[in-house]
Amino acid sequence: ATYQHYESQAARSSFNSQDESMELTAGHALGFVVMASCSLTILFVFKIYNMVKIMYAFGCSGAMTQVLFFPLWDRIAAKLGLRRKLYRTAFNAGQEFGPVTYLDLLAGLSGYGLGLAWLITAFYFVHSEEKAFFWIVQDIMGSCMCILFLSIIKLNSIRVAAILLIIAFFYDIFFVFVTPLLTKGGKSIMITVATSGGPPKADPSWCEKYPRDNDCRGGDPLPMLLTVPRLFDYQGGSSLLGLGDIVLPGLLLSFAARFDEAKKLVGLIQTGNTAEIYPRSYNCLTVCCRSLCSGGYLIPVTVAYAVGLCMANLAVYLMQMGQPALLYLVPCCLGTMSFLGWKKGELKELWDGPNAIRNADALLYGEYDYDAQDDGGGERFVEGDAAEEHFPPTIAQMPPKGDADASAPSSLSGGDPLEVVTTAASDGAKASGTSNGRSTAPRKRGSKGGSGSLV
Repeated sequence: ATYQHYESQAARSSFNSQDESMELTAGHALGFVVMASCSLTILFVFKIYNMVKIMYAFGCSGAMTQVLFFPLWDRIAAKLGLRRKLYRTAFNAGQEFGPVTYLDLLAGLSGYGLGLAWLITAFYFVHSEEKAFFWIVQDIMGSCMCILFLSIIKLNSIRVAAILLIIAFFYDIFFVFVTPLLTKGGKSIMITVATSGGPPKADPSWCEKYPRDNDCRGGDPLPMLLTVPRLFDYQGGSSLLGLGDIVLPGLLLSFAARFDEAKKLVGLIQTGNTAEIYPRSYNCLTVCCRSLCSGGYLIPVTVAYAVGLCMANLAVYLMQMGQPALLYLVPCCLGTMSFLGWKKGELKELWDGPNAIRNADALLYGEYDYDAQDDGGGERFVEGDAAEEHFPPTIAQMPPKGDADASAPSSLSGGDPLEVVTTAASDGAKASGTSNGRSTAPRKRGSKGGSGSLV
């Protein structure tokens, strides 16, 4: 009973995560690039690099709490049999945050404690990026931030992805290659900000003796990137990759993964094979294997991202200067996705927004509308405040295709999106797929009548 309670909490959390996600639009894409340009210019002019470190440390501490430490301590508690104790409420933080459990406190203390230790290291040591603790924790924080970003922000068409990536493509080129022609001293705004003001002005031998001299300061990379020291390079230095070069193409990769899985889900529902929808072992490797075996988009676009990244690193060594990674990543990723869509005859659907993704979202999360009533006296619900009390039906509860009305046309892979309808049972009897006196069945938008089956 205890584990069923935890599984119910996990399922409810998964359902509520749909409310926390945000679909990116063309307006968001334009606003994102404008804000990034303004922020980069402000940092270049006012040189407030230390403020960035403080804001980054606290922002990424929250990301580490959610992405890393909460699941970690939850798993440890399960192994030690302490889950029941850690899930007890420590205090109530009001209506906005709700009850805070001991597990929340433990994860928060771990995340913000590690972030504070990183921040102290950043200000105490000269050239702190040379300390293994500093750059390892920085990469962990950046990775958690990217994971959290991609779990909240999503794309539902490559039209928005094309707008965002093409604008970011020219944004990267402008701030790396064009700004040296517009600034005093021929400084690149992007490279100057990324290295906290550029390399030190003093001679390296002087800085080796007097590292705290003012002319020896600079060259420390800002934390808004992943960094790995060049271990086998006698000149030292680090290889840098901005977080924007990860999350922007990552939006396209996550869209490709969602499209592949949505088509797989729709196909399983059409065949009535609901047992394969929630496999026992469902992880990143499962998704990749599914995409590879079904000829999906995820694996080719991922390979294209790796090729673009290798091209960017090769250009750095050949040209001996920093390169805008999006210059190579955008053509590789967006070009691969567009070519595959054209080859499969799905480019228009990808551009407008695949119906398979909308149908999969409706099946998994439900669309509820409390204001509408069907002819059978039941209620229709869309995501809202009452979603906590009226849980959507799971895919496993849906009837197989053989039990459905054979005359009903199938519209899962195209046409109008589905909506999940719950109809009050008149006699209180529970049939297959019923819950709390309600029979659950997805129904085509706008259809009339009582409880139906998958169409």
